Amino acid sequence: MRFVIEEDRGAFIFEDEKSRKRIGLIMYSIVNRDGIFPWKTIFHELERSLFQEDGRFVEIFQLWVAPEYRRSGIATKLKLKLEELAKTNDVNLIYTHTEEKNKHVIELNEKLGYRIVRRGPIWDEIVRVSLIKQLQ
Repeated sequence: MRFVIEEDRGAFIFEDEKSRKRIGLIMYSIVNRDGIFPWKTIFHELERSLFQEDGRFVEIFQLWVAPEYRRSGIATKLKLKLEELAKTNDVNLIYTHTEEKNKHVIELNEKLGYRIVRRGPIWDEIVRVSLIKQLQ
């Protein structure tokens, strides 16, 4: 698994060991719930008590696995690696969302300990499910 990072955002890239083909990716940012965003977010709609005192959390904004490698554990490995990163950055909450129709993605998140905190449109008419995981 390769890692690309800037100060407040990064990505883990999962490669096939033999072919070196990129077959998975998770992109994240460390943001502050209390910040001002130049785009529509739902962070201020979520209970403030869900977030740590300083308001920081990890937002997953892209998770992708090549179609021929799906349901083989790659998404789980990427999410668990991101949890390690969150802990090393003293962040105890991870946020993600997906379209309501992506039932398998919602099920994966719930299996990994995420819980649904919101359902509805964010920036367009598509219904999205927002999930969080609070880390120990």
